[in-house]
Amino acid sequence: MELVDFFEDCLRLPYKPNSQDNPEHEDQVEELLKKHGLNYVGQPNGIQQSPDFRIYCEGREIDVECKSSKKTFPMYNSGLPKRGVIYVFSSMEYNQTTIYFADDVVSDKKRELYEELTTEYKQILRKFQALDEWNDSRGFDFYMRAMYTQSGGSHKTDYFVHSEKKQCEQNVLNWCRTIGSSPNIDFNIDCSPNLLRFWN
Repeated sequence: MELVDFFEDCLRLPYKPNSQDNPEHEDQVEELLKKHGLNYVGQPNGIQQSPDFRIYCEGREIDVECKSSKKTFPMYNSGLPKRGVIYVFSSMEYNQTTIYFADDVVSDKKRELYEELTTEYKQILRKFQALDEWNDSRGFDFYMRAMYTQSGGSHKTDYFVHSEKKQCEQNVLNWCRTIGSSPNIDFNIDCSPNLLRFWN
């Protein structure tokens, strides 16, 4: 089907930079959307918000986010990969592109830990803001901003040699193949080999 063909073509894309002023990577992904005749909208939530594209297929909305980096992993900065979104990541180092669900790279448990951490940080900040000494005559305050990074060596951070790369790509393609054939099917993503599961 067109959706599977589109993502398979995405896997063949070379590296392109993706600056705000000249988003070449997004442009080449959009060219493939047009090539395969897919119904889509660009930047449905605004230029600064995810996703870059929303595809409408068989009554479903499929969100696609384009990432590009000179390195072997994308930069997420303050925006943790969003649940259910399919990422199309292009790396200059490999001159290759890979695809994956956000759910395959950030587990629900890790998201819960991030939420707990953020809650505790906010509580600490409120504690200090309540001190009389905090309220000075110049109005200086403190703002905490989440910054999501990846570390631990290439076996964890390199999206192109990672042991789960092929499975993550296959998860996207397998899920796309279910669209239209079984409308009640949903998905549960697990990157461990052969553990992609579908159920009603």
